[in-house]
Amino acid sequence: MTEVASEIHTSNELQSESPKPNLSGGRPPIGSIRSRPRPRPYKDVTIIKTINKAKFPVYLAGTKGSDQKYALKMFPEEDGQPHTYFKNEIRFTALNHPNIIKNYHVEQGKEIAYKGDMVTVSYLLMEYAPFGDFFDLVTIYRDHLSDKLIRTYFRQLIEGLEYIHSKEAAHLDLKLENLLLGDNFSLKIADFDLSYFSGDKKILTKGTKFYRAPELMNSKCENCFAADIYSAGVILFVFKSGGVIPHSETSLFKGIDLFDLLNNNNSEFWKKHCEIQSRGHSYFSADFRELFNGMTKLLPEDRLTLEEVKASKWYNGPVYTDEELKSYVETFIRV
Repeated sequence: MTEVASEIHTSNELQSESPKPNLSGGRPPIGSIRSRPRPRPYKDVTIIKTINKAKFPVYLAGTKGSDQKYALKMFPEEDGQPHTYFKNEIRFTALNHPNIIKNYHVEQGKEIAYKGDMVTVSYLLMEYAPFGDFFDLVTIYRDHLSDKLIRTYFRQLIEGLEYIHSKEAAHLDLKLENLLLGDNFSLKIADFDLSYFSGDKKILTKGTKFYRAPELMNSKCENCFAADIYSAGVILFVFKSGGVIPHSETSLFKGIDLFDLLNNNNSEFWKKHCEIQSRGHSYFSADFRELFNGMTKLLPEDRLTLEEVKASKWYNGPVYTDEELKSYVETFIRV
């Protein structure tokens, strides 16, 4: 998809911002925002360029009268109705945490000018993360990923995930591409179109290959929170390894079944990874191995809980303050 520049024409019928979905499922508060008209800050949205060409593309956007930039995630209609994944994602727009991308505004079934045509779409207007995602951070800047930096970002991931789980929600698609770098270089969890609330009758995803828990891959997931912990463990490993995945699920790597070794011959698993990555035995410390092993147990009931992750020795090592993090990362990252 090439870069586009077009104006989104929204309806003038509503004079106030629609109330955000209520995570508790209750009614909007009495005297809600709809009953107090005010100027809409998102009335005229302009698409500036493409950020992400995924199934549901994301654009850099702005609004008239403001210098603030947003990320606009666009969903096409599905059989004349808002897309299933759009309807799922807007249930999570009230999540509010420093390590989760903020959602500012939702539009459903709006006509927009797009590449010279008028099309009907729904979209989310979200916080813009100007420094990209963690796939680029980990693969391009791997030489800068000290244990202190890895631990700082991993703790931010766990804090964001703990908040999500406290709301009886599970992300279910944690991977490097869904972790963004905010304007202060902090980690931001994004993309909730496949996520789950306790009580949902259906899980919408099998997860992403190489990051997903085995039970999610096999469509036998009964504990979505434990599945998130597995994926967070994989992310920890990929952080430390500069982009190398721990195993390739049902495939062999150079004739080696790393998944089988992880679960049935753990010491050999670590030995093989040191060989694959040309690392000395001490590169993966005993504390690191213990944490990763505990998060990626084959059986969900055997995995560490978030409380146990936070109590682990490796987790509680040195980290950067917010100011130190910004000062360090901006010395090497290129925009």
